[in-house]
Amino acid sequence: MNRMTFRSLIAVPVLFLSLSVPSIASADGITWTLSGVTFDDGGTASGTFVYDALANTVGLVNIVTTAGVGLGAFPGATYTSVNPGFVPPTSLEIAFVTNPSLLDFTGTPALDLQFLTDLTNSGGTISLIGAGQGGGEVTCADAGCSAAGSVYRLINAGEVTSPAVPVPEPSAFLLLGLGVVVLVGITKR
Repeated sequence: MNRMTFRSLIAVPVLFLSLSVPSIASADGITWTLSGVTFDDGGTASGTFVYDALANTVGLVNIVTTAGVGLGAFPGATYTSVNPGFVPPTSLEIAFVTNPSLLDFTGTPALDLQFLTDLTNSGGTISLIGAGQGGGEVTCADAGCSAAGSVYRLINAGEVTSPAVPVPEPSAFLLLGLGVVVLVGITKR
């Protein structure tokens, strides 16, 4: 077998495979937007954060809660980071804080979002767990912001949304790869 034929036998399958395998949907995480989030005292929450399901990391946090109504209502806050202490982020729960560099969280607000299903890198709409089942905004009662003694306002309703991330059609890449193989075969004849 001559060198040219041997190289072609290796190059064609490599080219075919590289063209027919779709790329990964999103490797850097996607932006999730809070939608319709309301608390039991009438306050609301809105904003965005980026979650990367592959690395389990959260970044670019920009969430604002508004003041509630009535005696003991929460004043509202702006959240810019993930809580470095009491709840590590997961695809089912993320806790946010206003200032992650504090050594003592006593009296500071924290926002705990719990999701009905896992956050992914594919996007979609995911409901928040609410109506007293979990999650909400809290005023931390101690340095570590533990749940004991903390004052909560609970989430009544809401969800997080992100546009669905399109995945390339494997059939289009497969057809392109087959076309290249046919062309190589025709030129060899």
